[in-house]
Amino acid sequence: MGARTRALALAIATILSTMSLELPPAEAGEQSVTVGIKRNVEATLYTPDGPGPYPGVLVMHPSVGIEQADREFGAKLSREGFIALVPAFLRAHGIMSENRRAAFTSDAQAIYDDFVYMLGEMNRLPKIKPGALGAVGFSNGGYFAAWLAATGKVKAGVGYYGAYSGAASDQELKRFRQTFTASSAPFLILHGTADGIVGVKAAERLGGALKQAGAPHQLVIYPDAGHSFDRNFSAVGNQAAAQDGWQRTVAFFKTYLH
Repeated sequence: MGARTRALALAIATILSTMSLELPPAEAGEQSVTVGIKRNVEATLYTPDGPGPYPGVLVMHPSVGIEQADREFGAKLSREGFIALVPAFLRAHGIMSENRRAAFTSDAQAIYDDFVYMLGEMNRLPKIKPGALGAVGFSNGGYFAAWLAATGKVKAGVGYYGAYSGAASDQELKRFRQTFTASSAPFLILHGTADGIVGVKAAERLGGALKQAGAPHQLVIYPDAGHSFDRNFSAVGNQAAAQDGWQRTVAFFKTYLH
């Protein structure tokens, strides 16, 4: 092999190494990983036992930051036969509950780009079913689940009490009216009538926008259920909504992530 050929081979190897999978080889169970464009997003990866291939779901937490409930949701998805990635995305962008509006305004594009990159990382996992990726988000995360579904970055999305108006930064839902089309991925909207943080009108407005755009979707409104109904069972109606929402979520992903 001549010097020029060896140099070319070395250059190709260097390029391939930079394109290699950032996530470690997926093992059954729970793994702590680092993901994202800057590789500064701490996350937990849940992988089912067995050879696969499995569809994957990106799980996005609410504005309060990542909670044990988010990790438990990922673990439950794994037991249903999905690879689940649960990133602490707001922490990586320096956003906390008190400045959560930044997630929908100044930092929105960077967060969205990070999620798209994470989906690419998931799509290269050894046990993944290529292209069979979904997203589920809670409140703040629901906003991004809708955005990813609207732009076709996932094959299906689910929003639990999604902050679709961006903490009142976009009451008319302009982003979603501009991005959802008939070719967008199916989106499941789950919301409660007693939500005092993100009013049910946001969900109804999104449902109306999707209907007008001809975008595939389901809108499920739970009477008496409040915000965080899947993790706060003290309020009337929350536990029933949580059980129904979980069943619908699993069924939705099993229908569209094939």
